[in-house]
Amino acid sequence: MRSTMLTLSLLACLGLAPQTLPAQPPMAVATAAVAAADPSLQLQELVRHFRSNDLVGLVRGSVPPAHYQTLLDKYEQARQRPTTESQRAEFAESVQKLIAPDAVDTLMAEIEPKLTERAAQSEGMILLGLGALNMAVTSPDSDLTEEQRAMLKAALPGIEAWVIQTDFFSVDTLRQALTLVADAARRTGISELEQFKMLSFEQVLGHGGRMLAAGKQAVKLYGIDLDAIASTARMDVLEVDGDEARVRTTFTVFDAPLHFEQTLVQVDGRWYTREAAREWNEHVHIEFGDEDSTGPASEG
Repeated sequence: MRSTMLTLSLLACLGLAPQTLPAQPPMAVATAAVAAADPSLQLQELVRHFRSNDLVGLVRGSVPPAHYQTLLDKYEQARQRPTTESQRAEFAESVQKLIAPDAVDTLMAEIEPKLTERAAQSEGMILLGLGALNMAVTSPDSDLTEEQRAMLKAALPGIEAWVIQTDFFSVDTLRQALTLVADAARRTGISELEQFKMLSFEQVLGHGGRMLAAGKQAVKLYGIDLDAIASTARMDVLEVDGDEARVRTTFTVFDAPLHFEQTLVQVDGRWYTREAAREWNEHVHIEFGDEDSTGPASEG
């Protein structure tokens, strides 16, 4: 299995501090066992972190303490490795696409012709899409379960209204969305990899919440309010069997209840998904840019 790659090119889009901050030592993560909590309450806690754009709380609450410490350690190890000229150039190129004075104009010049072309085909595309959804509900050949069919059927009126009322190919809306993201990126004050490497992992996540907020605003321009959807979350514990629990999570989307079930496992008195709880220390790899970058390295 390919190791998880957390590239700094991606993290650059998270929105960092408006000033360069001195690196702080990794925060010690308590591993003492605590009294077993209600798994549904822990999931609600993650939803609150998402709604408040608290990425530190979201990541910290999503993995066991030992795994979170692994992330801190791996990030610190990556920070200490010398920076290559290739990594430095790659980072700068990625960031400039968002923070350059003419970033939005440049992106619009690249995207607008394709948007205009798709707009001319939009009516047919919408009809095909809605037809496919209706077919999934009614066709006996559909791969959906009866429960999934019922959920999709309940959501279809809302989906149809959203698709018909929303101009997905509006040049003005796209420019507004890109401007929100670009403005958030500019407020970071980060343009060079050396500046980024002065931030601790938690500072990256903490300031990344600002970019998450901008992304939510951009999506909202297209009629999707992620915070409003998250606010409808309801978690029901269906079964607890020792260190495993089965939980159903329900969200209201397009005025219809949509739900899914997942199995959680208990680690040190708290509940996590099976994926988060498994031993994945060897599969975590954090690199500041392309791990295969070659060229002279410099300290920083």
